[in-house]
Amino acid sequence: MDFTIIPVTEYEKPKKITKWSEGFYHTLQTLDTWRESESTGNGNNIRNFQKLSLVWQDPPLEAIDHDLVENTLKKIRAKTGNSNSTLNRSISTIKKVLHLCARSGYLTHVPVIDKFKVEKARPTPHFRKEQVERLIQLGRERGDDVIAQAIETAAYTGVRQAELRRLKVWDVDFHANVFLIGGNPESRTKGRNYREVPIHPRLIPIMEYRASSARPLDSYVFDELRNQWHLYRMWEHVYEKLKWEDRTVTDAHCWKSLRNSYITWALTNNTPLMTVKEWAGHSSVTVTERYYDHDKARNQAHAARM
Repeated sequence: MDFTIIPVTEYEKPKKITKWSEGFYHTLQTLDTWRESESTGNGNNIRNFQKLSLVWQDPPLEAIDHDLVENTLKKIRAKTGNSNSTLNRSISTIKKVLHLCARSGYLTHVPVIDKFKVEKARPTPHFRKEQVERLIQLGRERGDDVIAQAIETAAYTGVRQAELRRLKVWDVDFHANVFLIGGNPESRTKGRNYREVPIHPRLIPIMEYRASSARPLDSYVFDELRNQWHLYRMWEHVYEKLKWEDRTVTDAHCWKSLRNSYITWALTNNTPLMTVKEWAGHSSVTVTERYYDHDKARNQAHAARM
């Protein structure tokens, strides 16, 4: 659905709204805060709409209640590993749409939708290097070089899954030996920031192969990955196999653990904190410092030396 924001004077209020997508579009066009945030590229509401639509399609506004929202977001959490804080942003989007539609006369009542309880965040675990190697091997054993190369790239760049899927051939600078993350509008990052990530030597053959076979040069490096759900389905095959083989891999491990692994490995190798912050694209060094907690083996080694 096209969510182009049009001038207020050109928007005609519909006589009837029954579907979720219609209510969302009406809210986007009439709520000043949404118009401003989405037009400047800093909003999350359209992203939340797309995430929800992949699971619940386009339900009637009257059918949206606490149970439907909770079950939908639980499915999203199982696929993405999103925290309750992230899921609560989607709930805020839903509630804002329902309240505005009720105020505009399209709904007779607004259901009570409770947000998820947010407890003190426990860090998403990271993979050990031998576990990443096994994941890559399991992908190849399945004859799936795409997921094997995607896992290897994610683990040795620390890019987010959306950044990996949006990475284009022209974002790979072989001369400077860096990935240009967020270097163009199509590959904007979560924080709308730009950063350069060094290309690990083991990734060069992968990038050279994918760059040479990509036409034109503005195509995606991993063009086989249609969307995040396609990526997660491919990932689940190798992840479930590893979890069956290795009892230290738990349900808390997810695709994001590959990014966590990169950051944790960098800190373990005594890479300067500010350098890791820049590579990871964190908003502040405080976020990067949390990854010290991920490396229990490092903490135990420090304790043993005392």
